[in-house]
Amino acid sequence: MTIINEKIDFEKKIKNIIKLYEIGNFEEVISRTKPLVKKYPEIIDLYNLLALSYNGLNKTEDAIKLLDDVLKRDPNNIHLLNNLGMIHSGISSFEPSKKFLDKALKIKPDFFQAANNLANLFLKLNKAEEAIKLLKKFINQENSNNYVLNFTIANSYQQSGDFENARKHYNKCLLIEPNRCDSDKAISLMTNYKNDKSNHMENMEKKLINDLNKTDLMLLNYSLGKAYEDISNYEKSFLHLKKANDLNSEIINFNSSNEKKIFENIKIIFKDDFNTISKDYNSDKIIIFIVGMPRSGTSLIEQILSSNKNVYGAGELPFIGNLAENLFFNNKIKLNFNSLKEIDEEKFVKLSNEYFQKLSSFEVKKNIFIDKAPFNFKWIGLIKKIIPNSKIIHCKRDAMDICWSNYKNFFSSIKMNYANDFKNIAYFYNLYLDIMDYWKVKFKNEIYDIYYENLIKNPEKEIKNLVSFCELDWNENYLKFYENKKTVSTASLAQVRSPLYKSSIKKWEKFGEKLSGLKKLINY
Repeated sequence: MTIINEKIDFEKKIKNIIKLYEIGNFEEVISRTKPLVKKYPEIIDLYNLLALSYNGLNKTEDAIKLLDDVLKRDPNNIHLLNNLGMIHSGISSFEPSKKFLDKALKIKPDFFQAANNLANLFLKLNKAEEAIKLLKKFINQENSNNYVLNFTIANSYQQSGDFENARKHYNKCLLIEPNRCDSDKAISLMTNYKNDKSNHMENMEKKLINDLNKTDLMLLNYSLGKAYEDISNYEKSFLHLKKANDLNSEIINFNSSNEKKIFENIKIIFKDDFNTISKDYNSDKIIIFIVGMPRSGTSLIEQILSSNKNVYGAGELPFIGNLAENLFFNNKIKLNFNSLKEIDEEKFVKLSNEYFQKLSSFEVKKNIFIDKAPFNFKWIGLIKKIIPNSKIIHCKRDAMDICWSNYKNFFSSIKMNYANDFKNIAYFYNLYLDIMDYWKVKFKNEIYDIYYENLIKNPEKEIKNLVSFCELDWNENYLKFYENKKTVSTASLAQVRSPLYKSSIKKWEKFGEKLSGLKKLINY
């Protein structure tokens, strides 16, 4: 084969591999790329493609090892640095992520991909203003129609509470790519369609007849479901939400037997009484963990407590869950140990140190942190083991309000795969109730239950009791939590910036008999 023919053949193979990558066929990408790496070991792009495919299959360690090895040969390759930064960010390894992305931008200051990844890292670290400042450097005539740039800067404004600028950039996204619906979904979170005069709802309706892919059609139906609920058309709201969840169920998968096994195994691990770690535990930080089902009020409680100038609300941190799964489980389900007694105490000291090391990425001088990852309710035993002076707040809310809100909101997290089907929601909710009963017996008064409905009805009394449990000083700012300027990235981003309102209690009743099946499943 001549050199020219060989080049044409290579380019053809690469184009086909990239197409496979774009549709998410990572196994095939790896299968086809490995022979090319052996034949053309000097072509760095092949390693990037291989590593990104490993990452797509959640083989993160393989991806990082591959890129680290290649980086030794080409330490200033901006694409290697960018991909390492992106992958480290994805596993919440924030310090290495920032190091790689900073280096890439130092070498090439106008490297937008690295800047965008760094901006998304800033958002994970609650630094929306830094993300905006970074991205503003790229908003010029040349990049004004860059969809990704506009979408990321819109997300940054939205998390900071600047809804006006967020809406401006989301609307720009809709002009650039009208058939993409992630901006519609984001706009819907900030909009009360009862008072809206922007025609956004009407424009979303028109898009239903377009040739949308499954993901965009799903997001559009979630958005319209929310919009019709706002204007009290519960019939149409339910139809759109049902369509959205049916589409979502086709995209993701929930395995109830695997989920049950995980909960059973957690109870096996913590069945025996245990002592908290003492050796080398010397952190001066107090961690307040807010746990509960998603949509139970965890964001609201964080917003209230972080109104204290000495308290830092870090948001939904994945650290505890990741540490627990890596220690206890093999392939997410199978146990590595049958009891805490089988685990060397040094491992727990290491986990504690690792948690606080990860926390240091936020570069905050305050000594009181809030970690409000709802699913930490699974890991209360580990929390009390490795952070003995922590405070645990358990958010409780009307079961139907929780389950219905899980169904009607879109969540990108794989942890929420249960939320697209009434049967699965009820199944997971009952697993949650069971594990919380288990922890309440084991830890008794160390878990503070706060009831959403009581908070709405008597906020001052409930907030004072909450503050007392956390051993914080009282101030009037707690009652004006909606003035708190901290970043918020959850589905509650609009609600927590408003005063408490009683209409949020038993909103599910508006949908009447349509939810009768869900009521029966949770024995309401």
